[in-house]
Amino acid sequence: MEKYILQYGSLAGWPYRVAEGLRKAGYKSLNVIQENSDVADLDRQLPHHRALANRSDGKLTKLIKRVQFLGEVAEQCSLVHYHGGVILRSHSHHLIEGRLLAKKQIPMIMSFGGGDARIVSEARAKNPYFFRQPDGPRDEQIRAYLKSISRYIRHVATDCEMMSYVEPYFEKCHIFRQPVNLQAIQFTEPRIDRPPVILHTPTESWVKGTDYIIAAVEKLQAEGCKFEFSLKRQLTQTQMYEEIMACDVYIDELLCGSHGVTAVETMAAGKPTMTYIRPDLVSKYPTDMPLVNTNPDTIYDKLKELICEPDLRADLSYRSRRYVEKYHDVDIVVGDLIDTYKEIGFQSD
Repeated sequence: MEKYILQYGSLAGWPYRVAEGLRKAGYKSLNVIQENSDVADLDRQLPHHRALANRSDGKLTKLIKRVQFLGEVAEQCSLVHYHGGVILRSHSHHLIEGRLLAKKQIPMIMSFGGGDARIVSEARAKNPYFFRQPDGPRDEQIRAYLKSISRYIRHVATDCEMMSYVEPYFEKCHIFRQPVNLQAIQFTEPRIDRPPVILHTPTESWVKGTDYIIAAVEKLQAEGCKFEFSLKRQLTQTQMYEEIMACDVYIDELLCGSHGVTAVETMAAGKPTMTYIRPDLVSKYPTDMPLVNTNPDTIYDKLKELICEPDLRADLSYRSRRYVEKYHDVDIVVGDLIDTYKEIGFQSD
């Protein structure tokens, strides 16, 4: 039986892209998610190969399905790449799941998405705009989780912000850039002969700084600036891509301090993208990153500049697509991951 590389988790759909990229490269891979549901009240219909449970299943049913799946993983997987969570209870990974897979000599690696590893006290110390209030109990839970999973998962593949929280716990941290399928997101030529369309599609408004964005938009509208503002939620991934193609500027988020998958997708479409990158992290990204670094104090001025300067928008458009082609193309990301997998003990059949 040919074993497969497991991509476990959802995280904005990128584990599916990794699995598909591995298949394209000649490796058997499968993206499995815990249950067929989404974050908060969303239903983005993110792609995956298999869901272990339905949202409507009872807690016991969900647990039984996860336990059964762990048995399957132990026999059928050549490597486990976790994305944002483990199969069984997270704080006891070292007691059952990690121990079992290690005994089976199955390499394991973890990628983080944000709230699964972000320690609030550290984030607040480095980011005056961070959206969460101090939360000692939450921080202790995160630390306990990191201590548990790092007993048997010795390597992580994650972005530079997550790395700042998790480095003390793991043997080695590998840079991971969120992958996009450039065949699914076409570049659209910048349109500078019309008032620009500004798009914001928050998953959770309080996390993204939506109130600051709306305040800046209303101020600019009152001043007579010519533009259209579109605020959308409850979009499927397909609908989201359609909205991206139709806009001229995308506002991602103003509070977190690092960018996520959506910012990469909007750059791939050639859209000038506004988001907040913490000062201590700027140097950790490639020097040619074209994101418009924006926070609640600068959103008004920087948005006005993009509205009033179509040539700037056009320049950022071309630079954005080139940047994603260079660093975030799924084929490039998967190539780097294969090297990392081999480093931690992966052997293809």
